[in-house]
Amino acid sequence: MNFDCYLFDLDNSLLYIPNPPEYFDNILKETIEFFTKHGVPPREQRNRFWLSGDQYKALLKEWDVILEDYNEFWEKFDALDFKFRKEFVPQGKIRLFSDVLLVLNELMKVGKKLAIVSNTARYIVDYIIKEFDLEHYFDEIFGLGYGNEQDLAKPSPEGIKMILHKLDFNLADSTALMIGDSVVDISAAKRANIHACLLKRDFEKYPDGYSDWEHQPDFVIEQLEEILTLKPN
Repeated sequence: MNFDCYLFDLDNSLLYIPNPPEYFDNILKETIEFFTKHGVPPREQRNRFWLSGDQYKALLKEWDVILEDYNEFWEKFDALDFKFRKEFVPQGKIRLFSDVLLVLNELMKVGKKLAIVSNTARYIVDYIIKEFDLEHYFDEIFGLGYGNEQDLAKPSPEGIKMILHKLDFNLADSTALMIGDSVVDISAAKRANIHACLLKRDFEKYPDGYSDWEHQPDFVIEQLEEILTLKPN
């Protein structure tokens, strides 16, 4: 536990979501269908959406999803996401991974600063935090809204920087670790000049590896509790 600040992605890092590629792709398809009559692009094209960062608008235009206000798109997407979560959480289909509370308690006991940095809508993050009684663990929480927050979404480093500022983090004398399950988490962390940890959780999410990513993780782990022994490079 040698870092001063621990920043966590939420979905698929702390929170188990069944078959996440299909879960989020189904929401994306339904959202696209709501805004266009020209059909849904094939899966290969839709997969580009998750890595597009602030270029998602160009992709939507390419798919004939023309919006005056792109917040409309995210409001629809988030409403569908929220609907499914409210259905799946009581059923136990969406739940915390079994090691989450152990790790958070260990970090909290030694006074580490903890935060969530998520690309999920803030009101959905708040729902999850409340449902799983996690409020007392986190000093700060970042989730997306409908102002300029979409521009702060990972892989942008700005959401991380905002949280670090709120935590009074000083790069000169403190260390921080971002823990996440995707390339956007790693990219955002490295662009914010902090350490990045890729959490694989036994998933074969990257069967071809990650050696071709622009930004490389400092650590790669399969279980969250491994972060308790990680040290800054």
